[in-house]
Amino acid sequence: MSAAARSAEDEGGFLPNFCRGWVVFNAAIAAELLAVLVTLLMPRQILSASAGQDLLLVSVFVQWVALTGTAVLCLARKTLNRLPNIRALGAAFLLLLLNTFVVSELAIWLLWLLGQIKTARPDWYTDFHLLTLTVSAIANGLLLRYFLAKHELRQRVQSEARARMQALQSRIRPHFVFNTLNIIASLTRSDPKKAETAIEDMAELFRMMLSQDENLVPVKNEIDVANKYLALEQLRLDSRLQVQWDVGKFPRKAVMPVLTLQPLLENAIRHGIENLASGGTVEARLWENADRIHIRVINPLPPPRTRRNVPSPSEGLDTIRQRFRNQYGEAATLETEEREGQFIVNVVLPTRGDE
Repeated sequence: MSAAARSAEDEGGFLPNFCRGWVVFNAAIAAELLAVLVTLLMPRQILSASAGQDLLLVSVFVQWVALTGTAVLCLARKTLNRLPNIRALGAAFLLLLLNTFVVSELAIWLLWLLGQIKTARPDWYTDFHLLTLTVSAIANGLLLRYFLAKHELRQRVQSEARARMQALQSRIRPHFVFNTLNIIASLTRSDPKKAETAIEDMAELFRMMLSQDENLVPVKNEIDVANKYLALEQLRLDSRLQVQWDVGKFPRKAVMPVLTLQPLLENAIRHGIENLASGGTVEARLWENADRIHIRVINPLPPPRTRRNVPSPSEGLDTIRQRFRNQYGEAATLETEEREGQFIVNVVLPTRGDE
């Protein structure tokens, strides 16, 4: 199973993974806030002399409902994720109401067994169930609707990102394609073997770039695409283009958006190497630290006096920056700087694609 597929499976449908610790923690925090609100809204005739005691009792009950409800959704997650979103929402809603009723009933029985009430069917039995089910229906209904709306928004953003990616894949820069074809044509006379290798590299590059159906791919795949691209650019630029790679070790789960490295390197060549008569060296460094993928690409810049008709190297990175924002939100960064005649691009991405 691919890394992207594992991420999709881990994320599942519109419901969060209620088996995760941080989700359970957030549920407990939300439950406590609800307990405070319920205590404040309780009729005065129900409240005891001690507000702290009332809050304690309500908190214990609400936390019990919340944590058991979280456990129910954790156990039912795989089944719910196989259902259409609307049916899954309805099923989850009914499960949470059933859980609330069961916990409420157990609470009454516990009070009876502890001698706090004289019967398991006190006068307020029906009113208590109506109150707890009403509060549960409102709170869980709003929460589930929020999860569904958030999921639909994420799906829409990812769909738009995939559409932009497909457009990017289908819009390989004509300048690069035409120059490469011209070089191959000239090599067929002077060096047929080299021309054959170039054709194979170009075909393999296009195959790798256009066959990526998934939005996230392993780091190794991206490095392979980048190397094929650089091999073709070196045919065109010859000794003017030098490349220094420094690639660290990455965990198997490490993934990044497809066509991340190639556009960064193309930007370095287009705005740096191509505009220098003597060429230069592109430095590409990749490493992993603290569950983050770090990418640094450095290229030399032409002297300031010759840059008047040359687009800024930052302009070519806007599309990449937007793709990162669509995929990761604020968890990814792309920063640039000019220093001592060099243009430096620093990228930081989550190691996993589901953050």
